[in-house]
Amino acid sequence: MKIVFIESDPQYVLGLPWGFRKLGCQVKTLNDIREDTLAEIFDKYRPDLVVTAGWTKIHTRSNLELLGHMLNKYHVSHAYWSTEDPRWTDRWSLPYIKSTHPDYIFTIDKDSVNFFRELGHQAFYLNWGCNPDFHRPANPRKEYLCDIALVATAGVTWSSFRRDSARILLKPLVEKNYKVLIWGKRWDRLDPEIVGFNVDPGLLRGKLPYEETNHVYSSAKIVLGFQNLTTELTARTFEILGARGFLLAPATASVIKNFKNGKHLVISRSEKETLRLVDYYLGHEEERKKIAWQGQREVYLKHTYRHRALEMLKSIRKVDQLRERLKTE
Repeated sequence: MKIVFIESDPQYVLGLPWGFRKLGCQVKTLNDIREDTLAEIFDKYRPDLVVTAGWTKIHTRSNLELLGHMLNKYHVSHAYWSTEDPRWTDRWSLPYIKSTHPDYIFTIDKDSVNFFRELGHQAFYLNWGCNPDFHRPANPRKEYLCDIALVATAGVTWSSFRRDSARILLKPLVEKNYKVLIWGKRWDRLDPEIVGFNVDPGLLRGKLPYEETNHVYSSAKIVLGFQNLTTELTARTFEILGARGFLLAPATASVIKNFKNGKHLVISRSEKETLRLVDYYLGHEEERKKIAWQGQREVYLKHTYRHRALEMLKSIRKVDQLRERLKTE
């Protein structure tokens, strides 16, 4: 199968394309949406499927309208992986869909599947995953060595469960003066009136290139893993575990459903429990390493982008087979 994957963000480029290749597909990746490039690749390569994802810097209105036009002109099937649901469905996902008219929609939010289906789309659930060739243990680096690390973008309004995650995991640690090194954008603009606490500027390490994340996860003894919603998992959940990081996460329904507490990761339900868990696991290295190893094994067995690519292709195949049957009836 010939696939064209269109995206520039390394988090996406290192994801599904790897999974498709592991399934034996031929994959070409485009990092921009340009008419001449699309025309050439659609005309000469003749892909069976175009896959797009997320909402990133290349998704301007004009680019999306161009993409929709070119897909229609060359009659290329299009699968869109909607990774901003449900928080940004109205602002990002629906405009994307309106402009590009995908044949298939995949969403990280299970509840959004029926929402898209009610709008008349072929929609399916597809979670984040990990790429074992990239999301794997890296050599610890001096600049990333620490007891506790957080890689996350600070919220603006903190209107989702992300605020609860911060209060459960980060707040008690910074208030008790634990040295938590924080990588990510907007932390220098944290509003304590919204989130309920402040962070010492000395803990902030600024924006981290995506390609460096594994080194943080491999250098820190404990990695905090925020969740945006109780019903879904963030990409970093799988990435931290894939890198064999020891993950401390909030006790959401989705975390509990997908992973075993004390075996694959550790979960906290309160500020007090966070302090207890951090103190315990900082003092028990062998237990910490065993859990991290078991967490890595779990995501490698069940949650790689090979698994996700296979799920996508199976769903598309079912739709196509149904359409063919309907034509013959």
